[in-house]
Amino acid sequence: MSRQDNSIHPKEMRRCTFEVKGIVRLGFIGMLFIVLGCVIVVLNPTDLVVNNMLSMNEGSYLYRLWKKPPLEVFISIYAFNVTNVDAFMRGTEKMKVEELGPYVYQEFLENHNSTFNANGTLSFTPTRRQVFVPDRSIGDPKHDLIIVPNIAYLGVASAAYRMSAWASIAVAAALKPLGMSPFLNITVHDLLWGYEDPLVQVASTLLPNIIHFKKIGILDRMFDDGLDTVTINLPEAIQKLHKTKIVADVSQEEIDSVEGDYFEGDALQLAAEEEAEETDDPIRNYSIDLWNGSPGLAHWGYVGKDHWDAERRNTPCNTLQGSYDGTVFPRNISKTEIFKVYRKAFCRTLPIAFEREGMHDGIKAYWFSIQENAFESSLEDPYTACYCRNGHCLPKGLGDLSPCWYNIPVAVSLPHFYKGDPALSEAIDGLKPEKELHDAIIIMQPQLGIPMTASIRVQINLLTNVKFISDLKPLDKKVIPLLWAQVEVEKLTPEIVMLLHLLFDVAPYLQTGCVYLLSLLGVSLLATTALMLLYTRHATLEYDPRKSIRYSTVSMIPFPLRKELEKYGEGEIRREALLIENEP
Repeated sequence: MSRQDNSIHPKEMRRCTFEVKGIVRLGFIGMLFIVLGCVIVVLNPTDLVVNNMLSMNEGSYLYRLWKKPPLEVFISIYAFNVTNVDAFMRGTEKMKVEELGPYVYQEFLENHNSTFNANGTLSFTPTRRQVFVPDRSIGDPKHDLIIVPNIAYLGVASAAYRMSAWASIAVAAALKPLGMSPFLNITVHDLLWGYEDPLVQVASTLLPNIIHFKKIGILDRMFDDGLDTVTINLPEAIQKLHKTKIVADVSQEEIDSVEGDYFEGDALQLAAEEEAEETDDPIRNYSIDLWNGSPGLAHWGYVGKDHWDAERRNTPCNTLQGSYDGTVFPRNISKTEIFKVYRKAFCRTLPIAFEREGMHDGIKAYWFSIQENAFESSLEDPYTACYCRNGHCLPKGLGDLSPCWYNIPVAVSLPHFYKGDPALSEAIDGLKPEKELHDAIIIMQPQLGIPMTASIRVQINLLTNVKFISDLKPLDKKVIPLLWAQVEVEKLTPEIVMLLHLLFDVAPYLQTGCVYLLSLLGVSLLATTALMLLYTRHATLEYDPRKSIRYSTVSMIPFPLRKELEKYGEGEIRREALLIENEP
């Protein structure tokens, strides 16, 4: 019996080498998958896309949205019709009112003349226009009649009382010959957008620089924004502000005691954020920096910082810096936020605070509502003290609007005096305050910082003080509701809703899924590579050409085979005669 050689030929060796290279390449691909997954975790592409789209710079997605907001904003007006004028003026009944509405107008906002300033702020001029929407209204305001207090007559008489008793008597004597009625029967349109009044016409003729209008109307005065120039803080401005503040607060010795680059870059920004948290700094991204060149409200006593009494007179009550115009808020809102919202029609800032969280249109959202003390004023509270005029503060729930109404005693409140002194609603028949109907709510997407929907509800009231006019005695010291308005953003456009879903619902889960998939593939490929390499190495190490000799029926060992065996070491080859099994 002879032995047969099954040794590996050169071609087989080359094939084995090629297989090893393929296995290594497979391991490299697995490692590449793992590295790619780590890169996704570190870079967070979703955040990169969000930051790029939602940064406020010319041409960005957020800038286009802000420039001409594609939101449907509706203003619903509910007017109060006085139904018992005769009985009330006789003093036999308290005033009864009937709510008429809604009369709906759509508001269109555009921000013009936008300028990116060198200090990181953005200046612009907001313009608003209102268009009547008959399909949403109960009737035609140009034809529907309503009985309301004579705002000009009662307002002038009450304003004179604030001056002095002698002024009140003089005004009463001047008004009596005019034979003016304390109540008017006019159309809803005239109440909203203005009616001719002899007092207003005389005032506009004598004081054209102050009274620049010929008619008086509630919405006409509320939405008379004019050409205001607003400047808001962009993120770059906030960073510069904190840099300046921190460097100014740190002594040179402290700066020298640390590395020279500590107060630069990310370290400085982190220190600025910590400083802002410690001091509760109200200056934040997209907050108002200046309004018509002033950081405060002059009609509430704000003076320039170079004024000798600025430190005492300028308070959080009359400082506008840090408030918002309501169109855009900072991103990544927390539940502890309290925002001050300013609109010229309110004549003040309105604080809103977190109420609850939930889902709106399938998207995570935060509900913010107006605070209980939004229309309060107290001499002991620096946030509301400036609203007290001559040491006199209005009852809870009333906010003085007279500085913005040419000193006509007009006050703002929530509809039906909701959250106000109960005596206010009890003095008028027909009022029934309810949270669902009369509270002010803003629903915001916390990561994006834009209102998803909003219902800002405010009521305009006339404050009367006419004790020196005997014919008006029943109207003395009354708070008479005139109308209330609901400024509402009903919903976002489908485009924005889809974008929000992609950015904050789909993209994060898709990104996480990619990380897990890449990691799983990478680990699997590495494990497979390790097993294949181990098997290949084991097979190679165990190979011995001598083990390729097998018994066979060949009667002799071929010469080429012996030559091959000798290559592996002659000393190790058994040279004794091989057993040969011959057939008989």
